[in-house]
Amino acid sequence: MCTLRWLPLIPLLLLLAPSPARALDDVVIDRLGAVDPAARQGEFEFVVRELSMALAAPPNHAVGALGLYELEVTTEHRMAFLHVDPAGPGGSAWGDVVQDADAGTLAWSPGLQIRKGLPWSFEAGGSAAWMAVTRQFKIGGYGRWAFLGGWDKVPDVALRLGYDGYVGNPQLELGVFKLDLAVGYTFKASSKAERAGTRFSPFGGYGYLMSHARAVSDVGELTEVTAWADKAKTGVDPRDFRFHRFFAGMEIRTSQVVFRFGADLTVPRNGPLMAAMNLSLGARF
Repeated sequence: MCTLRWLPLIPLLLLLAPSPARALDDVVIDRLGAVDPAARQGEFEFVVRELSMALAAPPNHAVGALGLYELEVTTEHRMAFLHVDPAGPGGSAWGDVVQDADAGTLAWSPGLQIRKGLPWSFEAGGSAAWMAVTRQFKIGGYGRWAFLGGWDKVPDVALRLGYDGYVGNPQLELGVFKLDLAVGYTFKASSKAERAGTRFSPFGGYGYLMSHARAVSDVGELTEVTAWADKAKTGVDPRDFRFHRFFAGMEIRTSQVVFRFGADLTVPRNGPLMAAMNLSLGARF
């Protein structure tokens, strides 16, 4: 058990250590002007799908809702693995849009999240994260209802609805809606309520993502994309911007300190799967 004292230091070490691979660089839509017009839309859609899956994180905390008077502040670290190798005869889509034409495979986004408990097992939260080695950020918020929680005999179950927006890029507008169903349970090191000690809370679940994006550029042959069928333009399949996600993780809480780690796999209809890891360290008040 003594090794648990060192677990909260992992996110800090990751923050201070040199990055093993440069993360996502600035996306410059104007660079697609040098790409064959027949391939521009395909590369644009590939980057939008990857960026949507990378920035929209799943819930990375115990499923039970915070109490009415509880507030939690955590540092968040998401690491998603991009597919930067050439996907066809047109070359690498990431290489064609990033500022220096040399995209890194690791999209790392360190940030801050705040969660607040509300009445009747509801919860609200917001987050902000920097897309490392870029001038872009992610801003998001969510509402959550743990409609089955707090009972010792059954698992906790919660629904979350949220939105993450990609901000700071003058050439790309992008956002992702998220709906998650999470299931988990909390094990206590001590059976006594007044001396619960360390709590271990494994969790897992399923998420459904819907993204939309629009290029703000003079480059031709680029059509905005969306997951909504009634808003999709000719030539855009909205199913390509709906993603299925499976996630799992563990929260370890000692007194007011919480440490979490998790992983997720996102499945697009058209394109490779995306794997990601999530680490959190924070305090509950």
